[in-house]
Amino acid sequence: MGVYHPERIVTTRELIDSMEHKPQFDLEALTGIKTRRWRSENEDSYTMAIAAAHECLAHSQYRASDIDVLIYSSITRSKDGLNHWFEPSFSKFLKDHLGFRKSVMHFDITNACAGMMTGVFILNNMIRSGVVKNGMVINGECITPTSETAMLEIKEPIDSQFASLTVGDSGAAVVIDRNDDTENGIEYIEFITLAEYSDLCFGLPSIDLPGIAMYTDAIGIHREVIKRLPRFVAFCKEKYHMRGDDYDYIIPHQTSGRAIKTAFELCSRHFDDKIPEILISLDKYGNTASTSHFVVLDDYLGSQKIKKDSRIMFFVLASGIVMGLMSASIKKLEVQYGYGH
Repeated sequence: MGVYHPERIVTTRELIDSMEHKPQFDLEALTGIKTRRWRSENEDSYTMAIAAAHECLAHSQYRASDIDVLIYSSITRSKDGLNHWFEPSFSKFLKDHLGFRKSVMHFDITNACAGMMTGVFILNNMIRSGVVKNGMVINGECITPTSETAMLEIKEPIDSQFASLTVGDSGAAVVIDRNDDTENGIEYIEFITLAEYSDLCFGLPSIDLPGIAMYTDAIGIHREVIKRLPRFVAFCKEKYHMRGDDYDYIIPHQTSGRAIKTAFELCSRHFDDKIPEILISLDKYGNTASTSHFVVLDDYLGSQKIKKDSRIMFFVLASGIVMGLMSASIKKLEVQYGYGH
């Protein structure tokens, strides 16, 4: 695994102070976000994805030329500044730059903040079915341009662009390969999409300014998710015989500390009232969109705050609405971060 963060740190207070029309609520208290990383003038989705991929390969047993498939699954696709690329595919740019074989399969997908986990889901299935032996999922989320638009356009006490003020930039990459050790690696991944709620959050060119904007009905998303998340957890519990005490940690998508707490309190009975420790790093990095699970994992492994031989439940929540769950043991990753075995 490799994770990249821009050097620049922007506090929530700095963000709010730069707005002409300030929110009438305490954004830091509501979300738990104190700081986030912000791209420099020379950084974009492409540069952050490359930096994360180099970090990933530096710790891997594989070279770029050994990889069988490359998947790019970010929301953002900015290159050469804030130019958004649809074609050629971002994975083609990355494949050529990183030195992958010309014959390597490569493709892009997008699934909102569930994008990187969706890439992992697809790659996991490709490996299990024997299509490839290994692969890499790379993401570069240059998403703070939505914050810049929101800071200029928000004029009302309640505005659909407030969620844009919670995001932070980052890159992440992960290599996955076949593993015959049943006690190490990805055990299962489950996804569900409720497409009828796709209009609750969407990004598009700003209506008023030459920039990208994100319009979110945050209350609506939270309302619909908390109605359905307990049922999804109950479904996974029955299908996979899942228990709360089977896991050491939960890593949820990083949106708001308060929202995360409410969601898992509602699900507690499906964990037999034994909710594992919930890992959160949004206070430092904000909502890094599709990379958020890997940002958290890197943060806690890097500071060795995760105990050895951990089993982790990754909860995926995204606009769409997408809900997902991945169960994994991370012994191999622990070695990368200096854990002895």
